[in-house]
Amino acid sequence: MSDLVSVIVPVYNSERYLRDCIDSIVKQTYQNLDIVLVDDGATDSSGVICDEYAEQDNRIHVIHKSNGGNGDARNVGLDQAKGQWIVMSDNDDILHKRQIEVLLAVAKAKDADIAVGWYRSFAVDEVPCDEGIGEDFLNRAEVLSDRHLFDDAFIQKRSMILTVPWSKICKRKLYEGIRYPAKSRHDDTWTTWKLYERAGRTAFIPIALHYWRNDSESFGRRRFDVTHFDGLDAYKDQLEYFYEQRRQRYVEIVFTEYTDTIFWCYNQMKEVEMDVALLKPYWKYMKTHIGYLKFTKSIGLKQWLRYRYLAWYKIPRMIGL
Repeated sequence: MSDLVSVIVPVYNSERYLRDCIDSIVKQTYQNLDIVLVDDGATDSSGVICDEYAEQDNRIHVIHKSNGGNGDARNVGLDQAKGQWIVMSDNDDILHKRQIEVLLAVAKAKDADIAVGWYRSFAVDEVPCDEGIGEDFLNRAEVLSDRHLFDDAFIQKRSMILTVPWSKICKRKLYEGIRYPAKSRHDDTWTTWKLYERAGRTAFIPIALHYWRNDSESFGRRRFDVTHFDGLDAYKDQLEYFYEQRRQRYVEIVFTEYTDTIFWCYNQMKEVEMDVALLKPYWKYMKTHIGYLKFTKSIGLKQWLRYRYLAWYKIPRMIGL
């Protein structure tokens, strides 16, 4: 019998796009699915829409709960999921009709705990067309890591797709003891890398299998507020872990991400006239932990000096210290 795959969708005030998302799941070419729709206290008709679909398809299970955020809804879905494999989707996205079929086949062919596909963003009212997938698609798949996610081969492919929870299939066992932070805006930044770290092998296929709706209400394009600082805290969590593991190459990468995010936050705060002094704790962390960066082949003298210039001069001047 084919493996059961659980598809978890956190749902909140998405009545405009929700049917597109659910339709793309129930019409998958791979049909042995356990579809978990978690109504996270929606105040529009999203919960009603979920119930309508559940009445028509016995593979769909709906959970109604009070609002706790995306991460909390994912956790509730994980607690109820029955499948050997887990797939995630946001409630306004669309899955390629062969997404689950292809990802599961790649995972099994490469003996991987995680299989990752590519994605394509689309405008609010655009109707994405599925990319044609030949029957030789397994020839395009590759193993990114036999040991750790952040080996050089994986670092070279670093992008948003490696952080987000969607466009990938994961063995359920990877989630044992791992859950998403409930109220975090960056619940995936806190969590996804831990799954990769636990995986024995990760596979990748460069085919767009997930369509990400890039609308004005998506988190990255909302008006800046203090919840964006959560991304900095997530990077701090990664830094501490990889430093303790003596994984210097990734310490360098995360430190770069952390520094770049400080600058991004600063620019956003200036646009919305927020007090940039709110960045002071994050600058202090950067200055205190600058010693995490060592001379390596990838961190030369010029870059090493640049980080110290940023920590001790540039950023303090930016935030008025």
